[in-house]
Amino acid sequence: MRKILFSFLLVAGISSHAQTLFTYGTHPVDKNEFWRAFSKNNNGATDEKSIREYLDLFVRFKLKVQAAKDAKLDTLPNIKNDIAAFRAQVIEQYMRNQGSNKEMVNEAIDRSITEFEVAHVFVGYDNDSAKAKSTIDKAYAQLQGGADFSATAKTMSTNDYVQSTNGYIGFISVFSLPYDLENAVYATAAGSYSKPVAGKSGYHIFKVLSKRASTGKMKAAQILIAVPANATQEEIAAARSKAEMVYGLAKKGEDFGKLAQSYSDDKLTYANAGELPEFGFTKYDPAFSKVAFGLQNDGDISAPVQTASGFHIIKRLALKTAVADKTDPALVEEFTEKVNADSRMILVAVRQKEQILKNSQYKVFPYKEAELWTVTDTMLKSKNYVNFFKANQQKPLFQLGTQKIFISDWLKWVKNQQSPTYSPPKAEFKNLLQRFTDLTAEQYYKDRLELINEDVRYQVKEFREGSMLFEIMERKIWSLAPTDSAGLLNFYNRNKQKYTWQPSVNAVIFNCADSSVANRAMEMMRKEPLKWKEHMDHLGGTALADSSRFELNQLPVPQGTAFTAGQFTPVVTNVNDGSSSFCYILNVFNSKDQRSFEEAKGLVINDYQLFLEDKWITELKKKYPVKVNEGVLKSMVK
Repeated sequence: MRKILFSFLLVAGISSHAQTLFTYGTHPVDKNEFWRAFSKNNNGATDEKSIREYLDLFVRFKLKVQAAKDAKLDTLPNIKNDIAAFRAQVIEQYMRNQGSNKEMVNEAIDRSITEFEVAHVFVGYDNDSAKAKSTIDKAYAQLQGGADFSATAKTMSTNDYVQSTNGYIGFISVFSLPYDLENAVYATAAGSYSKPVAGKSGYHIFKVLSKRASTGKMKAAQILIAVPANATQEEIAAARSKAEMVYGLAKKGEDFGKLAQSYSDDKLTYANAGELPEFGFTKYDPAFSKVAFGLQNDGDISAPVQTASGFHIIKRLALKTAVADKTDPALVEEFTEKVNADSRMILVAVRQKEQILKNSQYKVFPYKEAELWTVTDTMLKSKNYVNFFKANQQKPLFQLGTQKIFISDWLKWVKNQQSPTYSPPKAEFKNLLQRFTDLTAEQYYKDRLELINEDVRYQVKEFREGSMLFEIMERKIWSLAPTDSAGLLNFYNRNKQKYTWQPSVNAVIFNCADSSVANRAMEMMRKEPLKWKEHMDHLGGTALADSSRFELNQLPVPQGTAFTAGQFTPVVTNVNDGSSSFCYILNVFNSKDQRSFEEAKGLVINDYQLFLEDKWITELKKKYPVKVNEGVLKSMVK
């Protein structure tokens, strides 16, 4: 019963203004609210019979929720707390996934299907950002004058590695670079170079040498023969020789995973047969990726390839082509996690704050910054700070929609931020005031979110009504029926004909962890069938047994099994989990017999609950007469 009700709650919902489909008492329910629920649970059916059947369920649902409201169950502390916690969870999830964040995820997915071959001129700040800016501007001027990019990268870059490679980076894709630098690359056409762009450690000018479709995602294993930093030529030669030896063993057919366990210096993968996490071309050293993605078939093994880490022997396991399907939930979730962990989230947060202020109709009232700082600083240092709150209660600072935020609100907030031994210096005043503004606007936006967002409103109302419904059902039906001994017995006596035994047996059913346990249990039972409880103890929790009267369709036996007293049925194994079962038949009853009250009690309780619920619904319909708008109903039939 609870499962059926819960399934219904998952699809019951609300919507905005629409035609009234039905009323119960003075309460209207619009067509959209019903249709939203029906369309999620109708398996595509839109015929009148299906709509009317679901309408009956929906009406019953609404009546029971109204009864819960009448009983003021929504004022119970536990329900209020549950609703508040759920609402906070839904809103936080919405705030994470709305607007700019979604745009960032879509942008990242779009970018993931293209790879850029790039080079750069790099000028480090080196504690003198002004000098670095002057140098990068000179490099840019040279390029605009027609200078060769490689030559400029070599002569103007301040990093030894960049100079040694003539600025060549290799292929990059989304998430390969910090977001600002990634944007500069993606905004540059093939064959062109970007304007100077500031990075964390210096200025860059990027040149896009070529573009290509993404090479996809590689699943591979490796054996790494490490070379230490600043290794001598002898050490490098020894590592190369060892790598060639291991490669020879792999090509002869020795197990790659065992070779990785024996020889690989990659501490993260050697114990896992050398398997690397799935990676794209731009994840690792270009030399490594070029060889890995050059392998043509699953199972191909590369000759040793040298990188700064040492010599790698790579085995291709699988290659997955890149996709940009934004309707794929798994792909969207994967990129959402990457975006949330990336530097671009700083920009997302900034955009979200700007959007919240805009949506909240943020308006600043004129005030003098120096005077506000003086009042704030004096208040923080005063013992009688409450007087400052009172004096500034009617002085507005800014407005959100129709709600004014007063200077006293700011003073209270900043007072709560103050530690006992610290008050913020004047230099931090603007940042602190902006933080107060952002947090106040965000809370204002969250408080109104159900009014402006249908999905949030739907989820919160669904949970609220579901919580009340479970509480009223527990009180009126679920806890009442099992304890109403007289009512149950009377119901049984009035409906005895319903509670009969179909052909059945007295039996002991053994449910075992697997077939070997089942065979052992059967062997023990054949020797001493009456000691089945002791046999369970000896099996140490690997088997459970139950003795009762069972109808034949309840028994775990092959179809068509004939039953006799003293019989052991064959062991039957569940293909889903490997568990195995068998039965020991004590008695066989071929006729339909009357169930006693005790034998039928479980069935009686379930039916009695349905009886009480129907009786309750009849009473509710008298209190809240139901009227269906037939014209609106028929308009939904397709």
